[in-house]
Amino acid sequence: MMARQWLLLQREIWEHKALYYAPLAVAGLLVFGFVVSFVTALAQGMPFDVAVVTLELTGAPFSVTGGAAILGIPFLFLNLVLGVVVFLYGIDALYAERKDKSILFWRSMPVTDTETVISKLITAVVAAPLITTAIVIATQVVLLVLVSLVLLIGGGSPVELLLGPLPFVQLWFLFLWILLTSSIWFAPVIAWFLLCSAFAKRSVLIWVFVPWIVLGMLESIVMRTGQVWQLIGERFSFAAISGLDFPAGINVDDDAALEALIKSGDFDVLGVIAPIKFLTDPGLWGGLIVTAIFLAGAVYCRRFRS
Repeated sequence: MMARQWLLLQREIWEHKALYYAPLAVAGLLVFGFVVSFVTALAQGMPFDVAVVTLELTGAPFSVTGGAAILGIPFLFLNLVLGVVVFLYGIDALYAERKDKSILFWRSMPVTDTETVISKLITAVVAAPLITTAIVIATQVVLLVLVSLVLLIGGGSPVELLLGPLPFVQLWFLFLWILLTSSIWFAPVIAWFLLCSAFAKRSVLIWVFVPWIVLGMLESIVMRTGQVWQLIGERFSFAAISGLDFPAGINVDDDAALEALIKSGDFDVLGVIAPIKFLTDPGLWGGLIVTAIFLAGAVYCRRFRS
């Protein structure tokens, strides 16, 4: 079964090239924007500031601030791209194979409906975040190399101003943890996309959103409560921090203070990773139960819908 799952996973990545083309395109735009901004600022003799790094081009040696943003900006943008790509993948994964009749070919293979649906969930929850993480790290490395070259040309020290103050490797492990835990936290949402994709004959988007909107409105009108909206809000608001545990007194919303704390060396970046907290969260296991129910529905629909 594991061998078949691996082949099915390769199939998904081969058929849905947007899983890596989209983040690669955004990464390329980030690097291109960095180069264009630097060349423009250099030609005008102005400070170079693109929210990634600030270089005073008018004096020597160059000074650099906002080094943490070199890591944060690609992570933020590519994380948003990951969300869009997984959403589009989820609503199309089982609908498209019925629409183009390719399901007839795949049903001739020795693969069950359950294995196929599970492979699509693994693609969205595991494979896509791993691909995005690799592209995030590659983009950050390219930006670090470019900024280091600029600093060397200007007489500054990349080690002292940029590479030394920030624990890059630890931050990369943290980014990977955030992406994977967020994807697992979103598993019931992704499973719902797959269920709608397997069920809908057309207009998958309507089935994705309208039932929850109607359910929330009916609850508000009849019961005068908002549990549906609250559950949806909690599922989205707790995604990024569900597997993290910050020490008391740290304001994660203050980017400048958090960057200064990281540079000081008094903050253990990997120490905020909290696997026990994540694995013992009732919201995680409740979400996985809902995921199993939605997946069972998707398997049933794939087996009989076509």
